[in-house]
Amino acid sequence: MIRLSNVFSDWMILQRDTSENMVWGYAEPESYVSVTLAKADSGKEEPEIVFEGGLTIRSADGYFEIMLRSLPAGGDYTLTVSDSEDVKEYKHITFGDVFVCGGQSNMELPLNRTLERYEEETVSTDNKNIRFFRVPEKFNFHHTEEMIENGCWEYAKMPEILDFGAVAYFTADEISKREGVPIGIYNTAIGGTPIKSWAGEKTMRELGLHETEYEECKNDAWVKETIESEAKADMAWREDADKSFDADLSKNPGGIFSVPGFFEGTPLGGKCLAVHFKKEFTLSEGWTDKDAKLYLGAIIDSDKVYINGQFVGETGYLYPPRIYKVPKGLLKTGLNTVEIKLLVFRCEGGFMPGKDYMIKRSDGETVSLEGNWEYTVAKEMPFIENLTFFSYKATGVYNCMIYPLRRQQCRGFFFYQGESNVDNYATYKDEFEAVIKDWRHLWRDDSLPFMFVQIAGFSDGNRKAYFGRRPLFTEEQRKCTELPKTAIIQAYDLGEFNDLHPTNKKEVGRRGALAAEDLVYGRSSYVPGPEMKEVIGKDDGVEIVFSEKLILSHGYGVITDPDRDEKNIIGFDYITEGRRVAAEAEFTAENRVFVKLPADVKIEAVSYAWSDCPLDANLYSEDRLPVVPFCVNV
Repeated sequence: MIRLSNVFSDWMILQRDTSENMVWGYAEPESYVSVTLAKADSGKEEPEIVFEGGLTIRSADGYFEIMLRSLPAGGDYTLTVSDSEDVKEYKHITFGDVFVCGGQSNMELPLNRTLERYEEETVSTDNKNIRFFRVPEKFNFHHTEEMIENGCWEYAKMPEILDFGAVAYFTADEISKREGVPIGIYNTAIGGTPIKSWAGEKTMRELGLHETEYEECKNDAWVKETIESEAKADMAWREDADKSFDADLSKNPGGIFSVPGFFEGTPLGGKCLAVHFKKEFTLSEGWTDKDAKLYLGAIIDSDKVYINGQFVGETGYLYPPRIYKVPKGLLKTGLNTVEIKLLVFRCEGGFMPGKDYMIKRSDGETVSLEGNWEYTVAKEMPFIENLTFFSYKATGVYNCMIYPLRRQQCRGFFFYQGESNVDNYATYKDEFEAVIKDWRHLWRDDSLPFMFVQIAGFSDGNRKAYFGRRPLFTEEQRKCTELPKTAIIQAYDLGEFNDLHPTNKKEVGRRGALAAEDLVYGRSSYVPGPEMKEVIGKDDGVEIVFSEKLILSHGYGVITDPDRDEKNIIGFDYITEGRRVAAEAEFTAENRVFVKLPADVKIEAVSYAWSDCPLDANLYSEDRLPVVPFCVNV
């Protein structure tokens, strides 16, 4: 009986041009295991064998490994692994460049969540040169694991492509087009995971961080009881809240709430609630026989939605955009109603500003649902703590989702993580550099390219982004490029002030491919964007010298505010008495900017794009890469 990891499946991509690809697994001790790789498209009566090898297993546990020969990119092969009792056959194997993609939700985010932006190109894709293996979520706090027991390779076609991570897909697609080779992606991302999840135990202990947490998680009985009891409590809370909507609500407290907006400062603020919202809207003729979608922005926290009394969709937590299909015939000419059964878990409810709240017909006609909604409180609920996600604990997923990939040859890593570490930025550089070293050590190559995405701008729905910890965190990310063969892929300008998961993933992929063009393929010198090189004091300000020519622009694919200033330089501030004040600036040369400073105040520092969500900053390179944020004392 042969047992192989699930990384071996139909449609697998193996790393091209290396003799270190191995077929490995377990069989009966003393049995003879053979491996063949045959061309599936040779056109000959008998398949053309391009590799044949085998061995007799001598290890007590039955472990074997057989190295394949080096092969160039491309090909359609059948891989056969057999012993005297068992045969494993995997079809449509090809060779290309393989990358491991890791991180949290913005790396995990599937293409399905970006369809409003990329639907046409996504659903029409049928590309065998882009292949994807999603590593199943799993943790283990006792030891590393050898095998991946679920999952399979898929190539980019409908409907499988909808589950591909969007950043990984667009990066792979761009690299494949540039290099003319198939690209394989192992996606190991889990939403919400802090950096400690992706480090090895030895490294974590050497850093002296999270050891108590790790030891606590070795108690399997406690972990199991915690998961089960919290799930039970969460379910009971939701069931209690749902039942409250079935009661007679005519005498319950209610009122009018203007959508969009947060509940803070209203009678609904500061409470955990089950609350019923209702709005009437009028439609003209022509809506009943056409497809339509209901857009309800982003709701905090959970919703079940009905149109004219019929259920049309639900979302159980706060992040995803609420876009629900409306069946033909449900809408009617004249008066219609939309109702929301909304649950607020942790006293901070509302409808995220800046999102779409409307009905949209398939021909593009819309009816706004913004404005006054009637609400009735079904029940004021007790506060409920967040669930304990053990995938977020130190080292657990590293043991099950990174370590088992170490035998799979790859060209490098792409990583997108950090949102869960913003409030703990002080140790991030040490922890992240440890992760980079750990992963490279597993692949036995201290120079394996490691490319990582700077977290995108976000300000919790506050359009005028505040001066917080986000720029301090992204600076810690940038410092990690002090390690050799690393690159930061800037994304602060690709964020959305009201969405932790911005959808402009295609531009992240383009920038990632630019980084790979240097670190992986050695054909160009990658810089993440123009950098500040020198600050020269002047009588009424400072002149800042940059590393290259600047233009006024915005990132590719960015949907800009109609009121965005495209004529003047935006993004510079000066710091005085702890306050951040916008500063005027002008070009003095193609790579020099003069920042005007008042003479009657004490200036502590000058900064650029140094805020939580600097979406108005508009200085770019000619290749549309944003200026690297900075804050410098003057």
